[in-house]
Amino acid sequence: MKLVIASDIHGSKYYCEKLLQQYEKEKADRLILLGDLLYHGPRNDLPLEYNPKAVIELLNTYKNEILCVRGNCEAEVDQMVLLFPVLADYSMMMENGRLFFFTHGHLYNKENLPPVQKGDFLIHGHTHIIANEEVEGIRYINPGSVSIPKGGNPNSYLAYEDGLFIWKEMDGTEISRYSMFDADKKEEKESLESSFLQLVDIIATLRSENGCPWDKEQTHKSLETCMIEEAYELVEGIEIFEKTKDKENLVEELGDVLLQVLLHSQIGKEEGEFNIQHVIKRLSKKMIHRHPHVFGDKKAENPEEALSNWEELKQKEKKKTKTPLQEIPTSFPALIRGQKVWKKSGKIYEDGKTEEEYIQLIKDSIQNCNTSEWSKEEKEEFLTNMLIAIINLGNFWSSNCEHLLSMAINEKIEEKEGNK
Repeated sequence: MKLVIASDIHGSKYYCEKLLQQYEKEKADRLILLGDLLYHGPRNDLPLEYNPKAVIELLNTYKNEILCVRGNCEAEVDQMVLLFPVLADYSMMMENGRLFFFTHGHLYNKENLPPVQKGDFLIHGHTHIIANEEVEGIRYINPGSVSIPKGGNPNSYLAYEDGLFIWKEMDGTEISRYSMFDADKKEEKESLESSFLQLVDIIATLRSENGCPWDKEQTHKSLETCMIEEAYELVEGIEIFEKTKDKENLVEELGDVLLQVLLHSQIGKEEGEFNIQHVIKRLSKKMIHRHPHVFGDKKAENPEEALSNWEELKQKEKKKTKTPLQEIPTSFPALIRGQKVWKKSGKIYEDGKTEEEYIQLIKDSIQNCNTSEWSKEEKEEFLTNMLIAIINLGNFWSSNCEHLLSMAINEKIEEKEGNK
């Protein structure tokens, strides 16, 4: 919903016309008036083209689009001539999960807050001064005055849409802006920083003199198996989540992997080698550098082009101490490692065979084998050739052989368990 919010017209025909012109240009859904519509008040000078009767006529034209609250200059006689309600002390509206509390400001203001919750918005005029500040967790917003600005402010109104407030002069020139989502991000960032630092302190305590005997004894080497196990448990957690949407299990498994990262970082800090800041900075730098299609001027129209950018930059970054095949970790499961080796070496299609020839090769090998006459070494050689052939075919079809075999084993286990 788009709103135009304005206050303190004080009977100025000239500025009332300006406001309604901007309301039309903004193509807003509602015009929110925060009181003091018709009279200049004894403390104010007469505004430009002071003509309350003309203002009445102008505003009544928009009677079905105006939401109005009572200012300290409004009287019961005003309701007799205005065709929309003007005597309510406040009005409220829910927007983007927040309460907007509209009032004039002489009753409720930042010195006398209404009964609202932290994160809600108090929006009022009365002071004739533009404002945007936080008071006891409440966001105080003031659009300034349409016709009699004070404090060096220009004549102004406020436009609001989808969480964004924009203060504007009466010709539509922007003065300033504020996004409620920027505030949410700031609060979220502060909460995230606090939670992360607390977790880092917990890990440091576990490794301290009076900490946990197990945690204190760990080294980079001793934690190798833990990381492998936690990574596999996370993969299983992802599979479970895909089937059951069990987010709690997935969150726990992600936390266990993060624990390993923090333990290694704490050990690095204790040994004077590196700490978690080094890890984060290195990762941030790498993510920015390897995504030139996001943070730079390079283009990537699809995932394949994005991956190509990544691999190209990765090769430029790496020191030429290893060949592309040597860069594939030997600790990978054999099927995963095999598929990566064949992709890297360009031997996806063994001996230049087509997909159909590949399938026929596997069929013929199985059909023509006579295992009764084979030695153990010959049987193992046959299995090896078949596994390599399957890896090649998996690459041919862009299939993850490790995943497929793992899922097939799970299904067999479920079948056997179900038959008990």
